Amino acid sequence: MDQVLNRKHSIVYFSDIVGYTLLMGQDEDHAFELMKQNLVLHSEVFEKHGGKIIKELGDGILAIFENAEEALEASLEIHKEWSKSSELELRIGLHCGGIILDHGDVYGDAVNIASRIQSIGVPSCVLFSSDVLANLPEQNKFTHVNLGLFRLKNVAKELELHALTNPPLATPKRADMIKKVKIQEREPWKFWVALASTLTILLFLIYSLLWNNYTWEKEKSVAVLPFTNVDPRTPEDVFSKDITQEIISQVSEINDIKVISYQSIENITNPNLDLDSLAKKLEVTTILKGSIQYLGDNTKVNVQLIDVEENKNLWTDSFSRTGENLLQIQSVIAKEISRVLGISLSAREEAEIGKVLTSSPDAYEWFLKAKEQYSQYKLENFEMAADYYKKAIEIDPNFTMAYAGLADTYAQYPAFGKDKSWYDSSFAVSEIGLQIEPNSAELYKNRGNLYYYLGQIRNAKRSFEAAISIKPNYSEAIGNLATINFSQGNLEKALIGQIKSASLNPLNPISFQMAGWTYKILGNFTEAKKWLMKAINVSNDPSSFSLLASVYIDENNINEAKKLIAQTLTGSPNYANYESAGFISFFSKDFDNAKIFYEKSINSYDHFYNDHYYIVPINYSFLLLRDGENQAADSLLTNAISIREKALKNGEEDNNIMIELASAMAVKKQNLRALEYLQKAYDLGWRDLFFVEDNPIFFHLKGDSTYNKIISQVKSAIERENTSLKAATLDRTR
Repeated sequence: MDQVLNRKHSIVYFSDIVGYTLLMGQDEDHAFELMKQNLVLHSEVFEKHGGKIIKELGDGILAIFENAEEALEASLEIHKEWSKSSELELRIGLHCGGIILDHGDVYGDAVNIASRIQSIGVPSCVLFSSDVLANLPEQNKFTHVNLGLFRLKNVAKELELHALTNPPLATPKRADMIKKVKIQEREPWKFWVALASTLTILLFLIYSLLWNNYTWEKEKSVAVLPFTNVDPRTPEDVFSKDITQEIISQVSEINDIKVISYQSIENITNPNLDLDSLAKKLEVTTILKGSIQYLGDNTKVNVQLIDVEENKNLWTDSFSRTGENLLQIQSVIAKEISRVLGISLSAREEAEIGKVLTSSPDAYEWFLKAKEQYSQYKLENFEMAADYYKKAIEIDPNFTMAYAGLADTYAQYPAFGKDKSWYDSSFAVSEIGLQIEPNSAELYKNRGNLYYYLGQIRNAKRSFEAAISIKPNYSEAIGNLATINFSQGNLEKALIGQIKSASLNPLNPISFQMAGWTYKILGNFTEAKKWLMKAINVSNDPSSFSLLASVYIDENNINEAKKLIAQTLTGSPNYANYESAGFISFFSKDFDNAKIFYEKSINSYDHFYNDHYYIVPINYSFLLLRDGENQAADSLLTNAISIREKALKNGEEDNNIMIELASAMAVKKQNLRALEYLQKAYDLGWRDLFFVEDNPIFFHLKGDSTYNKIISQVKSAIERENTSLKAATLDRTR
């Protein structure tokens, strides 16, 4: 009885595909594919501009925005994208007014009015009411024309409508719009449909108000804490760990729920911890706790979903299962979480969450043992994991996740000294898995990692994109895709991806580090330092100290940069710590100390001779030549160049290799070749000017016209990314 409906003032957006019925008649499969592409485009554009898709209405899309300028910007961008293709045209209508949000849907006059506005438009047009215009700032980029007053069907008062006229938009004629209004008025049957819909909505609202317990109005976010095992059957009983991982995996299929990744919660073991502090640290509104208890042949699973702010249970339940029925619990729990948080699952989400890993409890048991061995991250454990995954597959040849685990295991072997032919084995296993289940996000993620190990960046990108299209909140795939966008110079996409990945996995320093690095390149040093400090607070990764020092050096604050040397050498320093200390000294022009640290790094690294991502030998060679040690420098440079050129011949596409080859050639004073590699680095996406403009190795090239042209290209690319970023709405607090 005391429920309060979620009322707010919003920009309501309606879009409709022009002539979709005709397209369906001509080629149903192609028309459906276009509709899916349209939904993907809307999702991507709305993510940048703060829009929220409420639902698909056949070939149309209903959405809301908080900001009129962003709503028009998104509308224009969507039309621009479709204008590149002649296959599809849209009509878009917008209105500003009060709405009611309830159980993932939206109601109110503003919804009906926006729909009516859209319906009288022409292909490739954006129509909006004067209420939207009133919410635009005085200074904006849009041009528009006033089309006058219209009396729309089932709208109580006349509306003044406007059409956006920015290219490539079409502008409807007032006479044509009036004809459409009259045609709609001559279709009385629609009145009864509208009336029936209105009555249905009213009855639904009355039900929600009087009988339903509540409407979830806060951010839809959850942290699933590790389930406790009340009485483990054996010391190796890992079902409690796996059910936690699988619930997180299932919930991550749901686009509208933020779920914290397992990596960020796996070490939370205190049953009496302060949930309020934890929720603030993880930035979530709800926490799911659970326990496992074995009762004979049955397994009892207890769960409670807690509203942390109100300190109350939103949902509690117990499940008692045996055998293969036990494997369905994760799906049931994920669906209940979505129900309690007011999410209406799409057909795709419903299908993905409903999937059961395997129908064989025995295969599942081997699968759990394999995952436990894999988590030890040692070669002998990887080999045991591979054997266990193969046992699971022998029992259930259609066990897709076992194929994913086996493919991932094989892909780790070369990093631990085994032959790189294991990459081929990984590909072969994942191919079998994808033939069984073409929509496996895990298999696409594995392939993305594998391509990345091989330096095949474009193939890796496609694989990660496929994984995210299946599982929208897959934090690892999101972070990896963002890293690839970074390497290709797509800084806006990289930043959006890393911020989202960080929100899903707040204890992973890499996303914080990469976000800070991106901000640094874009010239936003305040945000760069903030995000790099977040990375350092999570983990003392030497790379984070190097990047933070580069920000201070860019600010000409050399003393603050040098202070970080002591921090990077705390504890028991290894080659990476000495590399970071040498990097800070080198770019601070403290060459004597840089030489000492670089020498210690090389002496601490047994495999430096074969590591084509290890920059130290090139910088160290520059310092050796400076001190007249020509023979030692030449030996290091020859090897550094050789292993990188070999990597290029093997198909690697990383711009870092190009920058390092440019550095090596510049040290050797082979300036033409250095500039050729520098241009190739830019073409592949290199954007961090610091590693060239602040690098003593390149100082002698600063008067060269080709060098200056390349630097100018990089600066222009960065400015374009900054301009694009200013038009996007980023949640910088997540």
